[in-house]
Amino acid sequence: MEFEPTAVDLRDYVTFDLEGAAGRRVFATDVVAVDLVCLEPHQVVAARTYASADAIYTVLGGRAWVVTDEAEVTLAALQSVMVPAGIPHGLRNDAPDPLILQVVVSPPDEAPPLPPGPAVDPGAPAPAPAPGLLDRLRRTLGG
Repeated sequence: MEFEPTAVDLRDYVTFDLEGAAGRRVFATDVVAVDLVCLEPHQVVAARTYASADAIYTVLGGRAWVVTDEAEVTLAALQSVMVPAGIPHGLRNDAPDPLILQVVVSPPDEAPPLPPGPAVDPGAPAPAPAPGLLDRLRRTLGG
């Protein structure tokens, strides 16, 4: 098997969208997918469950809140967390700064492209509280 390593500049994959989280695939094989996901302040990635894939989230810049039904972890730059297959989870950026995440999913079959989400107006009133995971995803730092 021939293989020639190819370096990429992750800065070429950074893209933000005021309509919602933005993501771009960096690498993919039959075994693993690597994506770059960017969130503006107050944006979220809706709850998702990968039935048979593990996901590793690493913050490259900014601060991320990774939320499951049972727990929540805050990640600063160069911190990482692994979410095992079968665990519902979501992401949010409650910080005033943009967030850049590297997401590694293995196996990659369950790593769909990131759908655009609605823009969030930080000055708008907070939505009515909802129980469970979605409520914790929508929560703001002051709320």
